[in-house]
Amino acid sequence: MKREMEENTMQYALLGDLHSHYENTKSVLYHIGEIAPNAQIIGLGDLFECKIGKKKAASLTSLIPLKEAVILQEKFCKLLTFPSIIGNQEERIAHVTGEQKFLQYKEQVIIEKATLLHGHQFHWNEKFEPRFPTYETPLLFFGHSHRAAIYIEKIRTKIDYNLPIHVGNGQTYEINVGSVVESRDWCLYDSEQMTVTFFQAPLHK
Repeated sequence: MKREMEENTMQYALLGDLHSHYENTKSVLYHIGEIAPNAQIIGLGDLFECKIGKKKAASLTSLIPLKEAVILQEKFCKLLTFPSIIGNQEERIAHVTGEQKFLQYKEQVIIEKATLLHGHQFHWNEKFEPRFPTYETPLLFFGHSHRAAIYIEKIRTKIDYNLPIHVGNGQTYEINVGSVVESRDWCLYDSEQMTVTFFQAPLHK
């Protein structure tokens, strides 16, 4: 059963862009269990992989069967015990199939001092760098581009894995948590210590 977002949580394990990849998702969840077993896990969208591209989806004149539109494995779905926000893949799957269950996720969630969005809502330039929207929290966590990154006052800054980054000094931070499907990335946000730590999970067999 999917867990609801818990109150009074101090640590959040944030992961996104799973794209129906069972092995990498299992590996990331196992790694979270080792590193931060008490953290609240939250997905940042694109849990599933839509097999229909954006252009084809826009040109369809009728709905298509679910099995033709999405990679949907039972063993993968059983891993999704955590809450998530919606990504463009879920939106497209719902559009081409009419399956409303893929629209169950919220577009935005606010946790302690942080806003969570998938990132497809942003404007992205030709270098696939985002122009961030206005938000009211000091931190913004997102995904979509599959590239782990941190922006300090809108300026992209080099990241190091496994090293906590202090984010409680009055500046604004935009944090791309990376992708599960390509890199087994995830991010640990500690709202008490006000730190963000990037991780890459080893492949867990």
